[in-house]
Formats: sequence, C-alpha cells, structure tokens
Amino acid sequence: MKKFFISVFFALFLLFSFTGCYDAVFQAIRTEVELSESTVTGFVNGIVRFSPEGSTKQFLFLANGVIQVKDATIDSSGYWYELSGLGLPSKVTYSYYDGSFSGEHIFKMAADDKYVYALSYAPYYDEDKSRNVPKNLYLYACKPTLGASGFLDFSSGWHRVAVINDRILKYVNLLDSSYYNMNASIHLFCTNAPKPEHRKAYIRIAGSSPYSYSVLNETYWAVYELNGKDDPVLLNCASQAELTYDETKKDVFVNKNVLGAVWFKDGVLFTTTMNPATNETLTADPTQVYIAGQFNLAGYALLNSFSLTTYNDASVNLEGKVAVYSKTDGSIVFYEGTVNTIKAYLAGMSAMFKGSDGNYGTLATVGMPDCISTTVIASSSTICSMAVCSDAILLGTGSFRSSGNGIFKVTLDSVGTPANTTANFATNADSVMTKPYIVRSLLNVYPERKEVETILYSSMDFIYTESTAGTTIENRGVWSYYPSKLEWNRE
Repeated sequence: MKKFFISVFFALFLLFSFTGCYDAVFQAIRTEVELSESTVTGFVNGIVRFSPEGSTKQFLFLANGVIQVKDATIDSSGYWYELSGLGLPSKVTYSYYDGSFSGEHIFKMAADDKYVYALSYAPYYDEDKSRNVPKNLYLYACKPTLGASGFLDFSSGWHRVAVINDRILKYVNLLDSSYYNMNASIHLFCTNAPKPEHRKAYIRIAGSSPYSYSVLNETYWAVYELNGKDDPVLLNCASQAELTYDETKKDVFVNKNVLGAVWFKDGVLFTTTMNPATNETLTADPTQVYIAGQFNLAGYALLNSFSLTTYNDASVNLEGKVAVYSKTDGSIVFYEGTVNTIKAYLAGMSAMFKGSDGNYGTLATVGMPDCISTTVIASSSTICSMAVCSDAILLGTGSFRSSGNGIFKVTLDSVGTPANTTANFATNADSVMTKPYIVRSLLNVYPERKEVETILYSSMDFIYTESTAGTTIENRGVWSYYPSKLEWNRE
C-alpha cells in the first residue's frame, strides 16, 4: 500500500511505507496511563491558531491530508471537525481500474489576522519508476467568520491563490524530475502569535534543499507575505551575496532559507531556524524571544530600539543569517541571531532598512544585546518545536532525516529568562514523547498559564518503518494535555 511522508524541514516530500511491530516503550506507558484511541492520526507538522476578524475567540487548525479545526477552549480530547467542500479539493483516492489518482493531500496550514491558508499537492503514479510522487502544488485561502453558533462559518469558501500557485509551478518546472520534487523547497509558515493582531503568514518558494541538487537559477526564489488575495506582498530576499535594494518590494529583508517568524514589539523577526517563540500571551506583548539551535535554546530580552546610522549606499551583506523589519519612523525594534551557535546576537552584522528620511540605514553595532541565557540540551537533539508557558518552555526534538530524542523542559524565571539547564517534568510528557519519536509541533493554548494548568498539544512522528524505528503507527499523530486530566494522552 502506497503512502506519503511530507517532511517539515526544507524539503516537501519523502516516501515511506509502514509495517506493524511491538513498541516496548509504550507498553511501559500503558502501565501508567491507559492510552486513548487516536482521533487525529497521521503526519501533522503544525497546529495553527486562528481568530475570525473582530473576535478574540481562538480556533485551532491542522492538516493531516485534510483540514481539521477545533474550538481551542474545549478542555477535552476530540471535537475536531473535518472540513470539506466550499472550494476545498477532494481527498486523495486511487483508481486501480485506470491506475490514476484524484484529489489532493493537504499537508500544511498557516493563518494571519483574517485568513487561513492551506498548502496541498496532487499525487500521480510514475510508471517508469513505479512510484507515487507529488506533482502539482496549490495554496488555498479562506476568510472564516464567527457563526451564530459560536463556531466558524466557512460559507465564503476557499480559493486558490493564483499568483502564488503560478510561481510555484514555474519553480517546480525547473527541478530535476528524477528527484520527484523531493528536492523542492516550498515552505508555508506564520507567526502563530497568541494575539490575533500579531499574526502574519508567509510562503517561501525555493531556498535550501536537503538534497545535493538544488536549483541554481534564482529567477523564482521568493518570499511572500500573504494577505488572502491574489496580490501578496513580495519581500526582498537576501543571500550571502551583496543585495541590491528593490523599492518595489516591501521594506523587509528575508533570508532565502527562512524557516520561522515571530512578532515582537512593532515588527517581525524572521529566522533560519524552526519555530522561534516569544513569551507573548493573549493579553500581554512579548518581552522575551527564544531561538533554538541544534542543541541550544537561547533567550533574549527585548529592548525598545537601537541607534542607527543612515547612508545612501543601497547594498548590504546579511551573511545569510536572518531577516529584518523596519518601522516607518526609522527605529529598529527587533534583533538578529546566529543559526546554530545561538550564543549572542551577531556583533558587527549589518541589517538594512529604509528610514523615514528616505535614506538607507544599518543597525548600529553599539548597544546590541547579548544573549541573556543559553541552555544546552542532550546531544543529538535538534530542537524543532517549542511551547512557552508562564513557568517553562517545552522543547520538541527531531529532524526530517534523523530520529527524535523526545521532549525537554527548561524553566523560566519571573521575567521569562530560561534556566541554564533542563528540568524534570511534573507530568508524563517525557514518558510519552520519548526517543525515537519526533515532536514535530507543540502548542500552548494559554501561554499565560503554568505548564500543569494549561491546554497543550503536540504532534508526534517517526522516520523509517515501525520495525526499524521501534515505534508503532498508532502513536503517530496528535497528543494532548488537559489540566482536568493532568496527563498527556492521544488526542
């Protein structure tokens, strides 16, 4: 039976098949917690917050082939509603009679303050190689409203974002067909902020790929800020080479390998690491930003602004690290970080912006903040997800090519500074999310609450087959923690 595996890191697609086996790790968990039957299974690489325009009520979206949505306030497992129709593609089906697929597989979600976005692919069967492979990719958008029942109303329908889909098609056509799009690099992501007004969504087309072959032609490399319409905002992309500023694009510089974004103060920080986070809550703006490296978690205190130096030269070297955002009054309210070492902000690294005087400027090196805390977790533990609580940060580990090392916890002090060492869990989190499982995503519904008092979600995955990994397919999917139950279990 043919199945698909979609990677959460740089590439879109890997192909796997699964077989059953006995999972000794989870037999030990059964002696502590009676495992529930899964209600959300399969590959889930993110859980996204959304609030309809004019409302602060939160809903959660995820994709596991289809779109599922849940009222975030529900303090119990289940209650996920599967969307269909209203412009969405049908589920993937295969006809053995004519040897062809129909439908699309939805595998990634994002949201901003008005729209929800879904990225899908249409598979086909390659007879020459006897493989199921992804072919066409499509971005969808919808503007749900709050219905009379208190749930979302999707009657406005879903539509394809033609400008994005056309650019994706042109890019994919440049790829080496022998890689079956596994060397493609199309990344949908968002700030996923607790406050609706701080939510922004983006899509990156091209950039880094996990395979040695990558497109050398930069014609279709792009990062867009989405707005639900067919006129998304094209951002300025930076690489390790000198960058010439393009006034027709937004005053934002984004690394072509960007993977994550967070809102803090009056701007957006883009990073080339997965899932950066802040201590923002539903009612309070962030005062700390957290960036994860391969084995490190780094915390930074936010300042109000940096001193600036203006100049008229329209080129700058960003050294391939991060992107920048500028306020219209010419002040900078966000910072930069390295990709792997995450030791401190990169002294002497220029970040370009356009000031209110119309001139170009750079971020002054004087007064650049140091990292206030660096936590080293276990070796071979690439951090790929984070959930921030009022008293701790939960860190999920794993990558698209290697097994995970489960979940870790780092405590926070009263101002949000991370401790320098990991801490023990008061729950069964580390017995559920343990090696070799990959914790693809983590989400805290109420960031202002302590770890044991809030609603938490995670999605678990593994690579290779069940027998090779020593896992079981039943544990692949969404897990949850509810304060009414005081335990992690299958959602």
